[in-house]
Amino acid sequence: MNQDEFERLNHLSEKALNETATPHEMNEFSQLLNDWNQSVEMNIFSYKNIISNSE
Repeated sequence: MNQDEFERLNHLSEKALNETATPHEMNEFSQLLNDWNQSVEMNIFSYKNIISNSE
């Protein structure tokens, strides 16, 4: 996820919380959130591999 996508995710999360997001924005938010979750999972997996390989 790049910086622009991260900023867009933040913007859309505020709209979702305020219940002002359109259905299209909610779909975009869902996709960006999935992308974010996958990138976090990959980072955690990579970090665990680095730790286990250094022991």
